[in-house]
Amino acid sequence: MAEEKSARDQLVKEVMGLAVDDILALCYSFQHTGASHRSTDRLRLYVDVLRRRGGQRAQFASCLICFDLARQGETSFQTEYALLADTMRTLASNEGFVSSLIGEDPYLSFVWELCEAQLEEMDPRLEGEALLDQTPGLTDLGEVETLVTFDLLSDDDFVDDFDITIENASMWREFDEAVERFLGGTVGVPVYDPASGFRLHNSRDIERLEQFIQPLDSLREFVPLARGFRAIALLFYGTHLRSKSLFGTLNPRKQALLQAGLEEFIQSAEDVWRVAGVFGQLHAAPDAWYRIVDVIADFVAWKASDPANMDKPASEYQAVERLLERQPALMKNRRAGPRD
Repeated sequence: MAEEKSARDQLVKEVMGLAVDDILALCYSFQHTGASHRSTDRLRLYVDVLRRRGGQRAQFASCLICFDLARQGETSFQTEYALLADTMRTLASNEGFVSSLIGEDPYLSFVWELCEAQLEEMDPRLEGEALLDQTPGLTDLGEVETLVTFDLLSDDDFVDDFDITIENASMWREFDEAVERFLGGTVGVPVYDPASGFRLHNSRDIERLEQFIQPLDSLREFVPLARGFRAIALLFYGTHLRSKSLFGTLNPRKQALLQAGLEEFIQSAEDVWRVAGVFGQLHAAPDAWYRIVDVIADFVAWKASDPANMDKPASEYQAVERLLERQPALMKNRRAGPRD
């Protein structure tokens, strides 16, 4: 066991010193050598390393590997890819950028072609007008002048020991900065952008939300509050997507977001309540918390409706179907006026 950990640590140190292009090529070197039995473990490691590298090249590479793991049946990465799809679509709009990373490697080209096809099939990013039509109660706060961006952890955040603990100050710093940027502020400065936070008006707000969720995925094992924010961010995102696709079928991405948010809530309910105060007028739209509580309350009701449901995971809760059933009552309540 100690020898295996030592080998992993040594591999991490070696990979950290490589350029993003080289890491991406290294990910699939097993395809040329036939050593595929360890590929999944290595891909997971490379994703972790890339997520701690700054810049769009590392972000694109980590998203592509995430897709490849998802298509190979890795459940956790299937959920993650559903959350990262719009980010991937934005990065992929620069064809020259993609070509410089993919190169002429046949397997990388194969994976990217599959990824492109999947992106085309998924629910496209909501435009502001379409979203506002589905979001009664939201006020028009106008365009955000500066797009909030967030680079993943950089190489400087690595320590010699790969087993980072919760006491690691750099992880907490990254978490604080991620939260403040999402809320439209700066750490230590009590001034916030009134159009940021838990408000969703257009595609740029969606990108801002996805850029907030991604570091939370990496930090949740080290910073408990990241779990609370991750749960409410996933639920907030899910409640603001269309319930049905253009062709009338249930939206699987909305389903995955809500189920992932509820699963995180089950594991981290105490952390959710510790951060729930952020849903005040300063940081959230008037009905943002109401939407989240409605889903949680119905999930609890579903659990209580049948003893057999008590031990079922959130992945068996038909969130979108039940939401559509409750929609008339929800719309009636929203039209009734302000709530306490």
